[in-house]
Amino acid sequence: MTRRVGSSRWLGTTFVAVVVSAAIIMIPEMQRPAMAQQSWAPPPQPMQGQPYYAPPPVDASRATAEALTDAHADTNGTLWYFAGCLLGVIGILIAYVSEPSPPPARMMGKSPEYLAIYTNTYKAEARSIQGRSAIYGALTTVAVVVVIYVIIVVAIVHDANTTYYNAITPASL
Repeated sequence: MTRRVGSSRWLGTTFVAVVVSAAIIMIPEMQRPAMAQQSWAPPPQPMQGQPYYAPPPVDASRATAEALTDAHADTNGTLWYFAGCLLGVIGILIAYVSEPSPPPARMMGKSPEYLAIYTNTYKAEARSIQGRSAIYGALTTVAVVVVIYVIIVVAIVHDANTTYYNAITPASL
């Protein structure tokens, strides 16, 4: 049992889908605050004895350690291993060219300095893991192919040394 859908119904459904999609895309853009300059006057100077606000120092070792831990947890080495197995050198190139980025949820409420250290370390470590896994996969493929070739060569040499073929002569026909 099939139901015919008229073109007007199809157009109506398509229009609703387009409007909903546009709303989903545009609502986050409309919620951003305006980046307007409030005045052309220079910023007020602090009074004598009042220090400027200084943000707390960034703990670079903590940012680096967290980035390394997260990169190891997030990067799928098995996927890149099989990419190296199946694609060889192309898989290795893809692993080093593709740039993973940390999930945005981990960057909420962090200072810009922390984010810079964290992001650079995360990307470098994840790319290293991807490349290393792809290289291991490609080397595994090369090793398997070499072993298969060695087995074939040994079988051919062994067969050539042990099998004697009778030459076909006109008298044997």
